[in-house]
Amino acid sequence: MTALVVDASVWVGAADASDTFSVSSRGFLAELAARSLAIEIPALARVEVACALARRLRDGERARQLTEVMLRSPLITLHAMDAALVDTAVVEGTRAFLRAADAVYAALAARIGGTIVTWDEDLLRRAGGVTPIAWLEENR
Repeated sequence: MTALVVDASVWVGAADASDTFSVSSRGFLAELAARSLAIEIPALARVEVACALARRLRDGERARQLTEVMLRSPLITLHAMDAALVDTAVVEGTRAFLRAADAVYAALAARIGGTIVTWDEDLLRRAGGVTPIAWLEENR
Protein backbone atom coordinates (compact mmCIF):
# COMPACT_ATOMS: atom_id res chain seq x y z
CA MET A 1 0.00 0.00 0.00
CA THR A 2 1.34 3.43 -0.89
CA ALA A 3 1.77 6.18 1.64
CA LEU A 4 -1.25 8.43 2.16
CA VAL A 5 -0.88 12.19 1.83
CA VAL A 6 -4.09 13.55 3.34
CA ASP A 7 -5.03 17.00 2.08
CA ALA A 8 -6.36 19.79 4.30
CA SER A 9 -9.82 19.45 2.72
CA VAL A 10 -10.26 16.10 4.46
CA TRP A 11 -9.16 17.42 7.86
CA VAL A 12 -11.37 20.50 7.57
CA GLY A 13 -14.29 18.36 6.48
CA ALA A 14 -13.81 16.09 9.47
CA ALA A 15 -13.67 18.99 11.93
CA ASP A 16 -16.60 20.98 10.55
CA ALA A 17 -19.91 19.14 11.02
CA SER A 18 -21.57 21.51 8.55
CA ASP A 19 -19.15 20.57 5.75
CA THR A 20 -20.63 18.60 2.85
CA PHE A 21 -17.93 15.96 3.30
CA SER A 22 -17.95 15.83 7.10
CA VAL A 23 -19.37 12.33 7.55
CA SER A 24 -17.21 10.85 4.79
CA SER A 25 -14.07 12.60 6.06
CA ARG A 26 -14.64 11.42 9.62
CA GLY A 27 -15.32 7.89 8.45
CA PHE A 28 -12.19 7.85 6.33
CA LEU A 29 -9.94 9.11 9.13
CA ALA A 30 -11.54 6.72 11.60
CA GLU A 31 -10.86 3.82 9.24
CA LEU A 32 -7.20 4.82 8.87
CA ALA A 33 -6.90 5.01 12.65
CA ALA A 34 -8.61 1.62 13.10
CA ARG A 35 -6.12 0.10 10.65
CA SER A 36 -3.18 2.01 12.19
CA LEU A 37 -2.26 3.35 8.76
CA ALA A 38 0.37 6.07 8.49
CA ILE A 39 -0.64 9.52 7.29
CA GLU A 40 1.84 11.91 5.71
CA ILE A 41 1.25 15.66 5.60
CA PRO A 42 3.34 18.70 4.83
CA ALA A 43 3.88 21.12 7.71
CA LEU A 44 1.83 23.60 5.69
CA ALA A 45 -1.26 21.48 6.49
CA ARG A 46 -1.28 22.84 10.05
CA VAL A 47 -1.58 26.38 8.73
CA GLU A 48 -4.15 25.48 6.10
CA VAL A 49 -6.39 23.53 8.45
CA ALA A 50 -6.21 26.03 11.31
CA CYS A 51 -6.89 29.03 9.09
CA ALA A 52 -9.76 27.34 7.21
CA LEU A 53 -11.38 26.33 10.49
CA ALA A 54 -10.88 29.81 11.98
CA ARG A 55 -12.65 31.35 8.98
CA ARG A 56 -15.52 28.86 9.20
CA LEU A 57 -15.93 28.86 12.97
CA ARG A 58 -15.11 32.56 13.44
CA ASP A 59 -13.08 31.41 16.46
CA GLY A 60 -9.31 31.33 16.10
CA GLU A 61 -8.60 29.69 19.45
CA ARG A 62 -11.08 26.87 18.82
CA ALA A 63 -9.62 26.38 15.32
CA ARG A 64 -6.09 26.09 16.73
CA GLN A 65 -7.24 23.61 19.37
CA LEU A 66 -9.11 21.44 16.86
CA THR A 67 -6.14 21.44 14.51
CA GLU A 68 -3.69 20.45 17.23
CA VAL A 69 -5.95 17.65 18.49
CA MET A 70 -6.52 16.22 15.01
CA LEU A 71 -2.91 16.43 13.87
CA ARG A 72 -1.22 15.14 17.03
CA SER A 73 -1.87 11.48 16.25
CA PRO A 74 1.21 9.24 16.35
CA LEU A 75 0.07 7.94 12.95
CA ILE A 76 0.80 11.33 11.38
CA THR A 77 4.21 12.30 10.05
CA LEU A 78 4.62 16.01 9.52
CA HIS A 79 7.10 16.83 6.74
CA ALA A 80 9.07 20.06 6.99
CA MET A 81 9.06 22.51 4.11
CA ASP A 82 12.70 22.18 3.15
CA ALA A 83 14.28 23.57 -0.01
CA ALA A 84 13.99 20.25 -1.84
CA LEU A 85 10.25 20.01 -1.15
CA VAL A 86 9.78 23.61 -2.29
CA ASP A 87 11.72 22.88 -5.51
CA THR A 88 9.56 19.83 -6.18
CA ALA A 89 6.42 21.87 -5.43
CA VAL A 90 7.48 24.42 -8.03
CA VAL A 91 7.91 21.67 -10.61
CA GLU A 92 4.68 19.84 -9.70
CA GLY A 93 2.66 23.03 -9.41
CA THR A 94 3.76 24.54 -12.69
CA ARG A 95 3.44 21.21 -14.50
CA ALA A 96 -0.15 20.65 -13.36
CA PHE A 97 -1.18 24.33 -12.97
CA LEU A 98 -1.89 23.89 -9.26
CA ARG A 99 -2.41 26.47 -6.54
CA ALA A 100 0.63 26.87 -4.30
CA ALA A 101 -0.64 24.87 -1.34
CA ASP A 102 -1.89 22.07 -3.60
CA ALA A 103 1.53 21.93 -5.22
CA VAL A 104 3.07 21.20 -1.82
CA TYR A 105 0.82 18.15 -1.33
CA ALA A 106 1.64 17.00 -4.86
CA ALA A 107 5.35 17.45 -4.16
CA LEU A 108 5.16 15.45 -0.94
CA ALA A 109 3.28 12.66 -2.72
CA ALA A 110 5.91 12.65 -5.48
CA ARG A 111 8.74 12.61 -2.94
CA ILE A 112 7.43 9.64 -0.95
CA GLY A 113 5.60 7.79 -3.71
CA GLY A 114 2.30 8.48 -2.00
CA THR A 115 -1.33 8.89 -2.93
CA ILE A 116 -3.06 12.21 -2.33
CA VAL A 117 -6.42 11.79 -0.60
CA THR A 118 -8.52 14.90 -1.07
CA TRP A 119 -11.84 16.51 -1.89
CA ASP A 120 -10.06 19.24 -3.88
CA GLU A 121 -11.09 19.12 -7.54
CA ASP A 122 -7.73 20.39 -8.84
CA LEU A 123 -5.79 17.74 -6.93
CA LEU A 124 -8.24 15.09 -8.12
CA ARG A 125 -8.11 16.11 -11.79
CA ARG A 126 -4.55 17.36 -12.16
CA ALA A 127 -2.44 15.57 -9.56
CA GLY A 128 -3.82 12.04 -9.45
CA GLY A 129 -5.60 12.47 -6.13
CA VAL A 130 -8.41 10.22 -4.96
CA THR A 131 -11.36 10.98 -2.73
CA PRO A 132 -11.60 9.35 0.68
CA ILE A 133 -14.62 7.39 -0.56
CA ALA A 134 -12.74 6.10 -3.61
CA TRP A 135 -9.71 5.18 -1.50
CA LEU A 136 -11.86 3.21 0.93
CA GLU A 137 -13.62 1.40 -1.90
CA GLU A 138 -10.28 0.45 -3.48
CA ASN A 139 -8.75 -0.64 -0.18
CA ARG A 140 -11.42 -2.66 1.59
